[in-house]
Amino acid sequence: MSFNDLPDDWPARSLTDPTIARDVVDLVVRETDRESGCICVLLCDAEARMVQPLTIDDVGDLPGRREVEGVFDLLLEQLGDHLGTIVVALGRPYGHEPDDRARSWHEAAIAASRRHGVRLVGTYLATDRGVMEMPRWEQLPAVG
Repeated sequence: MSFNDLPDDWPARSLTDPTIARDVVDLVVRETDRESGCICVLLCDAEARMVQPLTIDDVGDLPGRREVEGVFDLLLEQLGDHLGTIVVALGRPYGHEPDDRARSWHEAAIAASRRHGVRLVGTYLATDRGVMEMPRWEQLPAVG
């Protein structure tokens, strides 16, 4: 699937549908942003329909978890009262499996969305090989 598969009425569709969300991420995270590394936050209404994507490029060198969380805190502090939901997309130039950096961004998005009361619909990894959804916590096996 790719953005070429999006139905004509996709702007009216909820990004809670993982197929629609994946294709929308493929549409809004440009190849150049994937090459330089980016974070894209899809700002959505209460029904999880995309209102506006916000892309921050060249984020490959953020040093640590605190700085990563700061990006989400800044965004959600300013916009949290006006948002219904968000979808997060991580753009990078290689691979198709989450690495420690992608997991750090994903965990920071989860933590910040909880702190600011904004629903995170999903986090996606967009690379040269396509778009994949990162595991939701309820999809992860229990450790023990």
